[in-house]
Amino acid sequence: MNKVALTSLGAAGIGGTALGGAMLAKSSPSFATEKYKHAVLKLDGDEDIWKAKYLILKESKESPTNTTLASAWSKSKESGKEEEAKALLRKGCGEIYNSSEEVKYLKDFKKFCAKTNKDVSTKSNWITGDNKDMKWDSPLKSLKSYSGTLDSELDGIKKALPSNSNNFDDTHREWLWGWCGDTQQELFDGIEGTPKLVNQDTFCVE
Repeated sequence: MNKVALTSLGAAGIGGTALGGAMLAKSSPSFATEKYKHAVLKLDGDEDIWKAKYLILKESKESPTNTTLASAWSKSKESGKEEEAKALLRKGCGEIYNSSEEVKYLKDFKKFCAKTNKDVSTKSNWITGDNKDMKWDSPLKSLKSYSGTLDSELDGIKKALPSNSNNFDDTHREWLWGWCGDTQQELFDGIEGTPKLVNQDTFCVE
């Protein structure tokens, strides 16, 4: 085989590889819609949740990784740029919804673009105090006497509470405070009415 033929064959091989790679990249599934489809927000809906996500973005001390979200974050700090920032927030989340780069964008997705257990709740009177706040004593007392189904971790907390007293200390409060915080931030899995969601709405509110 002459050099021209070899060169042509090599070029074809490289071209074919490049084409195949491009096709593969183009057909790579979105990590958000593949793994977390129930947590993906509607770009033309879910208005209340988008308002909440914007507040999270605005209050964030750290710039997002996605460049469009980073622009939204910057605009949210500027006077008179709120509507532009909100539009960029949705645009950036839309880009993440179409991305296959989970390692790069998962943190952005969870923080700014995803529906959480808290987002799907009808409650709004969440306990906002820290792990030492006495407001946790009332739900701890209710937890002790609760006869319904409990999330396994919460059931463990119940069993560890003092059996002969309703005098709770900061350790007990921290247990429930931590459980509520973790549960509220978990991505919604599409199943409503689970023990965890019911427990969230029962023991994480004032």
